[in-house]
Amino acid sequence: MFSRLMSIIKPGDRRKERRVKVRLPAELGGIGGRLTDLSLGGFGFYPDAEGLEIGDELMAVLAPDNLPEIEIPCRIVGGDQEGMVLCVAFIKVKPEHFEPLQSIIMTQTVGQGEKTAE
Repeated sequence: MFSRLMSIIKPGDRRKERRVKVRLPAELGGIGGRLTDLSLGGFGFYPDAEGLEIGDELMAVLAPDNLPEIEIPCRIVGGDQEGMVLCVAFIKVKPEHFEPLQSIIMTQTVGQGEKTAE
């Protein structure tokens, strides 16, 4: 399973933690939206409304399917070239966050691999 995970994660990514593409509902500072990618270090966020700025330190609430919500402090560190997706870094990943985040990454990755095999 691990080799399958590594084949789906972008190998050329220069980030410290590798990211997987996801499509999950979330809130960032009370503004709804969805995750576009996720790693143990942060995520891409497509907000449904304006009001978030680079440098903001906020609470993120990730709402994965069939798993409890995860509340984790984070900081907006950048955005994509079009200004649509925000780059968000976790400020501190506590031990209680690690397992749920890893579970989301594995579930989403396995789901992506199964979809491409059909």
